[in-house]
Amino acid sequence: MNRAIRAKFREVDKKVIIKCPECTQKLRLPLLQTKKITIKCPKCNAEFKVDYKKYRVKQIAINSMVGLALVSLCSCIIVLPLIAVPKLNVSIEKLKSDYAEKIANLESDFSREINTLKDEYNQELVKFDNDEYRNELHEQATAYYTQIWSERKNYNSQYAITHREKAQLEMLSLAKDRTKTIEKIIRSIAIKAAPNNSTINVLAISNGLRLDIDFDMSELTSGERGSRTKHLTIESLKKEVTRLISRVTNDVYRFCQDLELSTIAIGCRHYVNYETGYSSSKERNTILYKIRLDKKDIKELKNNPFLDIYSTTRYFKIEEDDFPNLRIIKETL
Repeated sequence: MNRAIRAKFREVDKKVIIKCPECTQKLRLPLLQTKKITIKCPKCNAEFKVDYKKYRVKQIAINSMVGLALVSLCSCIIVLPLIAVPKLNVSIEKLKSDYAEKIANLESDFSREINTLKDEYNQELVKFDNDEYRNELHEQATAYYTQIWSERKNYNSQYAITHREKAQLEMLSLAKDRTKTIEKIIRSIAIKAAPNNSTINVLAISNGLRLDIDFDMSELTSGERGSRTKHLTIESLKKEVTRLISRVTNDVYRFCQDLELSTIAIGCRHYVNYETGYSSSKERNTILYKIRLDKKDIKELKNNPFLDIYSTTRYFKIEEDDFPNLRIIKETL
């Protein structure tokens, strides 16, 4: 191999590059066989000797080392896969084994947990099959909800959830306000208790004060826009009107009963088409039903607003009733 390199060196490298040891100027010199010459640098005029024999030996050694490195690199490229692939396969198999073991452990844990939950569930079922346990639960539930109902009736703010319940708390606060006149207090409570856009008047009468409220039915129920109604019969319409009037009356009376209010009059309005003698009809907002409630007639106030049951209904005195004059017309397309 060294002979081949030297032969190649003779054929190709006819000149060599030598650096000046003083100024590092590169000098291109002819390659002479086994001779020593003295060179003068044209740049710095320094003189130095060049031993071509040593130079050639050095070049041959460098080329040999490069060739040996290339051979070693090629050998590594060929041999490395033969060594690495089996080890890689072993690592992959180990990872698979470890993963499978973890999955098996998780499945075992989940299985134990499921069995534990099933056992607890079966134990609970056995308890429920016991009459004594069911009775105990019933008593606890009854006591719990009885306490909540008592708190709601006492207007505990913790249980004021709906908009109406919150309005009732505000009415209770207004009824206790002694910085305003009775008329203003009654009117303030009526504004809270009555539907939106109601007509409210507080009038002085011989035996105290009369609160007069007229509200639109459409403010409390859907399907009653203009002269249109969702009801198919007069009886159904009257039943809902009475319920809505009872609700408003109960709220007003509940918070005004300790004030100088002797009478409450509540009316429900609805738009009605009146025949004018022409081809068209004229709509007018009319009081369908109006009642009067005298405080002296009410002995005790009991009601359940969540069931739409109001005890004031039995004491109603009718002031206006327009239902006999109404008829419902079914529209056809």
